Amino acid sequence: MVKSVSGKEAVSLEGLLSGAVSPEQVEALSFEQALKLLEEVVVSVESGNLPLDRAIGSYEKGSLLVKQLRTLLSGAEEKLRILNQA
Repeated sequence: MVKSVSGKEAVSLEGLLSGAVSPEQVEALSFEQALKLLEEVVVSVESGNLPLDRAIGSYEKGSLLVKQLRTLLSGAEEKLRILNQA
């Protein structure tokens, strides 16, 4: 599920876990959005209330979010490195 927020599409946890969200939509997330979703995924998995297949799917989606977060952090670090050289 993707819900519209001020003209932009926002990814929901339900949409992410159900497969309604594409990898491209995950790549378009801001750092804050991806981190919030990752925290929600962790809470849902740690609850212990998910069936094994859903927990594994949640782990996979969490991995996509971690990849996005690392990409964003790497970009920010590169920008800071360039700024510090100037």
